[in-house]
Amino acid sequence: MIVQATRELPNLNDLLQELQNEFSGQYTFKIFGLGSQKSILVRKSAWIGVQITIHGNEINIDGSFPNIIISSLMTLLSQSTIAPVNKWFKLEIKITDFLKRKYNQ
Repeated sequence: MIVQATRELPNLNDLLQELQNEFSGQYTFKIFGLGSQKSILVRKSAWIGVQITIHGNEINIDGSFPNIIISSLMTLLSQSTIAPVNKWFKLEIKITDFLKRKYNQ
């Protein structure tokens, strides 16, 4: 999912803080990546997570496995047949709705 920002976007650390404040106790949050290609990983469980990346005036929210080991294993086992897509989608919507309220008004 993509949020087109009509307001100035924060840096990744500030966005992380805003997400932690909004969803305190519901999810875990972590910045990962190298150089300027960093993202925020939101973890609901070992199987359910979303990756948030800022590109210009867009925020991309994509469902993903929140653990690299599980992600690699599921890729080998054909994630298309057993991936928790519906639960990813619900988490994507929840995070996207918050970001739209905050940055697209």
